[in-house]
Amino acid sequence: MISYLVDAVLLIALAFTSMRVTRMHRELARLRSYQGEFSTIVHETAGAFDTVIHAAHDSTANLGRLANVLSAKIDQAHDAIAALDARSGLASATAGGADVNKH
Repeated sequence: MISYLVDAVLLIALAFTSMRVTRMHRELARLRSYQGEFSTIVHETAGAFDTVIHAAHDSTANLGRLANVLSAKIDQAHDAIAALDARSGLASATAGGADVNKH
C-alpha cells in the first residue's frame, strides 16, 4: 500500500518535471530564434557603421581638396589685386611707407 503511494508521488513529480522541461524547451527554442535575429541586426549595424566611416573618410578627403583649391584661388586673387594695384600706381605710393592696402 505504501509503495502505491510512493509510486503515485513519483508519477506526479515526473509529470510536473516533464511539463517544466517542455516549457523550458519551448523557451530555449524561442531564445534561439531571437539570437538569430539579434545576430542579423548586429551584422547589419556593423555594415552601416562601415558605410558611415567610409563616407566620413571621403568627406574629409573632399574637404582637403576643396581647401587646396580655395587656397590656390585666394593666392590668384592676391596676385590679381597686386597686379591691379601696380597698374593703378598704388604700388609706387605704398612702396616708400607702410602698406596702406593690406589684403
